[in-house]
Amino acid sequence: MHKSLLSLAFLFVACRPAPVQAPPQDLSPPPVVTVPTAEPAKWPDEPYRARIPGPRAIAELKLPGVETFKLANGLEVYLVQQNKLPTVTMAFDFDFGGISDPKDQVGLHAICMDLLDEGTQKYDTAAFEEKQADHAANVSSSGGAETSSINVRSLKSELAPTLDLMAEMLLTPGMRQADFDRIKERRKASLLQAKASPGPIAGRVFGALLWGDGHPYGRIETDASIDAIKLKDCAKVIAKIKPGGGRLWVTGMISKDEVTQAIEGRLPTWKGKAPARPKIAAAKPRLGTVFFVNVKDAAQSSVYVGHPGPRRQDPDYEATDLMMEILGGSFSSRINMNLREDKGYTYGGRAGIGYRREGGSFAASSSVRTDVTGPALREVLKEIVGMRAADPTAEELRRVKEGALLALPAEFATPSDTLFAFQRLKFYDLPLDWYSGHQGRLRAVDTAAVHRAAEQHLRASDFVVLVVGDASKVLGDLDVIAKEQLFGKGGLVVLDADGKPAQRP
Repeated sequence: MHKSLLSLAFLFVACRPAPVQAPPQDLSPPPVVTVPTAEPAKWPDEPYRARIPGPRAIAELKLPGVETFKLANGLEVYLVQQNKLPTVTMAFDFDFGGISDPKDQVGLHAICMDLLDEGTQKYDTAAFEEKQADHAANVSSSGGAETSSINVRSLKSELAPTLDLMAEMLLTPGMRQADFDRIKERRKASLLQAKASPGPIAGRVFGALLWGDGHPYGRIETDASIDAIKLKDCAKVIAKIKPGGGRLWVTGMISKDEVTQAIEGRLPTWKGKAPARPKIAAAKPRLGTVFFVNVKDAAQSSVYVGHPGPRRQDPDYEATDLMMEILGGSFSSRINMNLREDKGYTYGGRAGIGYRREGGSFAASSSVRTDVTGPALREVLKEIVGMRAADPTAEELRRVKEGALLALPAEFATPSDTLFAFQRLKFYDLPLDWYSGHQGRLRAVDTAAVHRAAEQHLRASDFVVLVVGDASKVLGDLDVIAKEQLFGKGGLVVLDADGKPAQRP
């Protein structure tokens, strides 16, 4: 046994391969490589190299045509055909919305139009969504401030079943109590969140202050107004959706005959007249007043300064638009450069005109550090006064004018963008060919025209001011500003988060 093991060991050692030896290392120095010296570059001495190439000339905007016609039921149709994408987008709009809400039921039309697309009598919410997904389509409804709408988006190949769903939704809506209650609770939860910080509070209250107490453009939705809305009220709202006086906007790979057949064939019994546009009174704000809402321990203050403004239909729209860009409409605007870059009060400050169908409003706003609330208000006023005092610089005008011209094609970048651009024109009672002269009017604006627009549309005094922040840190400065009558003679008024009078903290 022991002998056998020795034999195996011997065989293992004898058969093992000899170790591989490494080759001898070459220690000689590497060869010297000589690189030829490159000749200095020779550039042609040509005149064009003396200056940086400039940008190309701004191209003229090419607008698609709009075909208009009326269906047998009175529905006005505006069609923009495009053949690049196999899609169709439709938007029905009607002249009722938040401005038609009863005073004690603010939110009525928004809630009821949200309820409309929650399903049909045949399909509940989940099934209705699944049916849309089956066809890669979208059917929705919404209630805005001045109009309510039904929207359809579909591939051309799936348009027929998509319109079938839309017609079923319109003629036999589900109107379920459970969906209604869920929508109301969701809106109340959003209100609760909006009343928790300065920015959202200011956003929902300032409109009421600008337009005046009870004005249709300034109504504030509250828990009480939502609770006052009942399911039976929504049946009355949905009944307003009639073709007469309504408008249908269509863009996509579809013809006039196809639109007519698609709508009339699916809605043969849909007849009647939608409500006419309500008349809107002029704004009646409490000018010259500093309003304040207390948010304890707020890290920032939300500040707004404004007043009623011009109409979208005014002939000096281009000059006004460029003026607002210089004042507060872009990153390099005067207000932003002052509050952010120079003073370091905020991440951003802005100003602009908010246009409604029957009027407009000017507002400058920012969220600033609590400890500089008063100084920030003074700087905003300084920039407004400065805008009225003199012409802008030629460089300011060049910058915003080129920006406006270069950005214009983006308003028609997609079929939906094109549709909305023409829809806005009709909303403001402007001609559908308004854009055809827009570039020329922009180019014609000079510094004197911008100055005139500032003098015409910016007040020298009597502003509406709203500050939302921590009373313990900002009320002292606001008292001084009110006593100085910096913004007018209206004094200081304390409100709650719903815009109602409140006790001074």
